[in-house]
Amino acid sequence: MNPDNNSKYILSSLDNALSILNLFITAPELTPIEISALSGINRSTVFRMLVTLESRGYLLRDDANRYRLGLKLFTLGQLVYSRAELVSIIHPYLAKLMKETGESSHLSILDDTTHVVFLDKVVSDSLLKMDTPLGFHQQAHLTGTGKAILAFESEQVVNQYIKLAEFSAKTEFSIKTAKEFLEILETIRENGYACDEEESEIGLTCFAVPVFDASGHPIAAISCSGPTTRMNMRKEQHIQTLQSIAQEIHKILS
Repeated sequence: MNPDNNSKYILSSLDNALSILNLFITAPELTPIEISALSGINRSTVFRMLVTLESRGYLLRDDANRYRLGLKLFTLGQLVYSRAELVSIIHPYLAKLMKETGESSHLSILDDTTHVVFLDKVVSDSLLKMDTPLGFHQQAHLTGTGKAILAFESEQVVNQYIKLAEFSAKTEFSIKTAKEFLEILETIRENGYACDEEESEIGLTCFAVPVFDASGHPIAAISCSGPTTRMNMRKEQHIQTLQSIAQEIHKILS
């Protein structure tokens, strides 16, 4: 198909929505009236598009009815970066983490507003081990890696998570309320690491730490996971190893 002849196939509604998103390249925040004036799209159409984009996580709206780019767009950008660069950079460190802890190691990022996706792993040689499929999605608050990332995200991102997440328990140890979730995030910020203590599956425990980019933003998290009894026996040692390796990764990314 000749690109020069593609105009007849363009969907005007989608084209308008993308035009609205492009406005935020130069303007961090905009009101619906400003968006209508800058885009040339009538206000009623702008309103419907803004509601749709907000509902899908592409835009965030504050109490003053001003819009900014949402986590979904950030996540898509991170996915491009992570799948092209992050996995190849971090994989040797996952191998090192598995070797030093003896437990399976994983790399995760936020995949959308409420879920993490597991991008890479190095599986333990032990008979009893955790082996999460690559590409597996899970609600972030049910995972160590998800909590490790969200604990160091902005208040706006965390509030958006609480607004959209389902705090339905998978096990008796799962986080059940937004209030409990916020308290746990505060503890993670104080301690520098997160845990999944049989919150996703009975018998399995995970320790995780965030991976920060050069600007100090949590772009991912690494973890070691295994049977609860074995993990808890070496908890302090595992966490020290995780934090040390995360620092090594941060230096490379910086």
